[in-house]
Amino acid sequence: MARPRKPTAALELKGAYKKDPQRKAERKDEPTPSGAVGLAPDFFDADERLIWDDLAGFGFWLTDADRLMLEIAVKLMSMFRKGTLDGGGISKLITALSKLGFSPTDRSKVQAPGAKEPEADPFADFK
Repeated sequence: MARPRKPTAALELKGAYKKDPQRKAERKDEPTPSGAVGLAPDFFDADERLIWDDLAGFGFWLTDADRLMLEIAVKLMSMFRKGTLDGGGISKLITALSKLGFSPTDRSKVQAPGAKEPEADPFADFK
């Protein structure tokens, strides 16, 4: 299986384009998100709107480009909470949440503007 493509923003931060400017030229027409994820779609019911608000609140890094994947995750999470999701559906939910950066491993890969810096450990000197 091929290695997943690194996000353009991550390459930019690492200075990869200084070393290989052609790499940036290959991605010049890549779409860029233009805003926040926004409000839940009108066709969602009340429970789905609450889930949307939860996920959009926890996932402060989500953008308008993530709306379609977030819709899928919300629908699956709604089914999960109602107890109507089988094992295969739960696997799909986990995959959708991972793609949005909600697993610990995937979250570590998110380069989010406005992310909080970790607080200093007051006991670091004693370790």
